[in-house]
Amino acid sequence: DAEGRLVLGDGVWHAAGAMGKAPSIVLDMATLTGAQGIATGRRHAGLYTNSADWERRVVEAGVASGEMVFPLLFAPEFHIPEFSSIVADMRNSVRDRSNAQSSCAAAFIGDNLPKGFKGTHIHIDMAAPAREGEGATGYGAALLFELFRR
Repeated sequence: DAEGRLVLGDGVWHAAGAMGKAPSIVLDMATLTGAQGIATGRRHAGLYTNSADWERRVVEAGVASGEMVFPLLFAPEFHIPEFSSIVADMRNSVRDRSNAQSSCAAAFIGDNLPKGFKGTHIHIDMAAPAREGEGATGYGAALLFELFRR
């Protein structure tokens, strides 16, 4: 069930200015992986970014808003090979489910940014904190408001 990352991959490609002017930041947020809850728990979303400065800013916005985030391992050089395929350009799910699945999924999305994109990519996997029982929590609105209010 890795269809969402295909849509997000296309989305970040377009958002990053593949068809025009490139922005300085591309932020995507999704209930992407069940593994996120294992990696960062039920109350903290997983944060994956190529910028230490923005990682700090997002974590601080999470604390201020009460919608917590915790950094995921950022090592695309170890995660992108999980998607290699002998029959396609790339797979859409990892080969080794024990290899940081949430980070791998985020790396897959980031790998779809246009080649040469020099900006910041921020991915927030909010699969666990976005749900409570059978309902939704509304997670993310306060986090984004606080992040971009600053």
